[in-house]
Amino acid sequence: MRALLVWLLLPALAANAQISKKQEKLNAQHADAIAAAQKAAEAWMKIEDAETYDKSWAAASDYFRSQVPEQGWVRRMETTRKPLDPLLVRDLTASEWKTEVPNLPKGEYVAFVYETTFANGHPQIESVVMVHEGDAWKMVGYAVQ
Repeated sequence: MRALLVWLLLPALAANAQISKKQEKLNAQHADAIAAAQKAAEAWMKIEDAETYDKSWAAASDYFRSQVPEQGWVRRMETTRKPLDPLLVRDLTASEWKTEVPNLPKGEYVAFVYETTFANGHPQIESVVMVHEGDAWKMVGYAVQ
């Protein structure tokens, strides 16, 4: 349920793609973390792009998997993401390093917003939130609007 609430948060992140001076400073201080999280996010999205939704669920954070059942994720992606495929273009438009995200436990997070064009040719907003879990970055929230 909480992971679903993260999906509700993602449109707000996308709408707020202009970041404040304070956030710019935080991002600069955590540039290495953002780079590592971006690499992990893009690797995770390749799994989504391949329409292997069971594998994208398995590659998600422990928290996400505790909140979203695998079959529910697969069904949601088959009805919301799969009809958009294939991916044509994905451009990063914003990133934000955070320690607090509504409805999630405190931690180290990076939220990314992409302008993505799928087969329909219409640009869409794709958002992914990564959490630092152990020594890796894992997906904890994803949405396409």
